[in-house]
This record gives sequence, C-alpha cells and structure tokens, in this order.
Amino acid sequence: MLNAAQMPVAQVVADLPGYVRTPFTNPPRLVDVRGMSAGSKVVCPYTQRPFLVPGGVSTASTPSAPSKPKKEVTPERPRTTADAPNSSVAANNVTPNTSATPTPPPAVETPAVELPYGNAIAGRPGFVNSPYAAKHQLVDVTGLPVGMEVKCPYTGKLFRVPPQ
Repeated sequence: MLNAAQMPVAQVVADLPGYVRTPFTNPPRLVDVRGMSAGSKVVCPYTQRPFLVPGGVSTASTPSAPSKPKKEVTPERPRTTADAPNSSVAANNVTPNTSATPTPPPAVETPAVELPYGNAIAGRPGFVNSPYAAKHQLVDVTGLPVGMEVKCPYTGKLFRVPPQ
C-alpha cells in the first residue's frame, strides 16, 4: 500500500466545483470528489489506483451559474419651477404633478440560448460526438452531469451533455 507521501495528487478543475482530474489517465479524466475534503484518499474509477484530493477543491454539490449584475436604478427627482426652461411656468404658478413619479420600465431578460445536445456513442460510455465536429472526433464527458454545458474542443462552440 502507498503512503500519503508517495501518493500522486489530482489536478483541480477550476470551472467545475467538486471535480478533479485523475493523475493516472491520459488525457486526464474527471472524477467526482464532492463531499470529500482536501487530502482524502480516492481510488481512481478508471485505473483502480489511489490518489489524493488536492487543496482548493470546492466541494459544492452543483456548479452555480454566475449571476447577472443588477443595474442600479436612481429615482428621478420631481421637477420644480426652478427647473423650468423658461419663466412662463413660474409666472403662471403652474406646478408640475409631483405625486405621479415615473416607474422604471420592467427589466427584460433575454431567454437563454437553447444549446444542442451531443450524441452518445453506443459502446463508448463517457464519450459523445459534438454536434459541431466530425463524427470521428470524440469528446470525453465522463463524470459530467446530463445537461451540463460543454465546450467542443474542436470548434469551441457550446453543447450539452446527453443522457448516456
């Protein structure tokens, strides 16, 4: 049995909280380590060899989408006779209606772009065909949840992980 000093440490995946890349496969494949603390011993599901969970792994249960920055709305102040462009408003003692303050227009959210799903490959679990790449160009999505956005390594376009 290997002791902790001789055991390799997995690589942190910055944009996937709770996932690391195993040090035993080439290319390094994803391993789910959610709920495990840094320094924990994990057995690689692909090679059955142990490795350590690195420090700095966020163990969030699901990746969170970045929130949109909220636009700050400053209320308009009511107009007064001092703001009038000419003196006729002040001379007629006409005061604008200050009880009805203008309401800001409702925020319009753009709908999320519907991303296509990749195509699962029969007999090759964890591998899919990107909807944008050639059929012989496989994408490794092992360990990623169904519906997660993935960038095609061949074209750079986004697609979703299909059910296996």
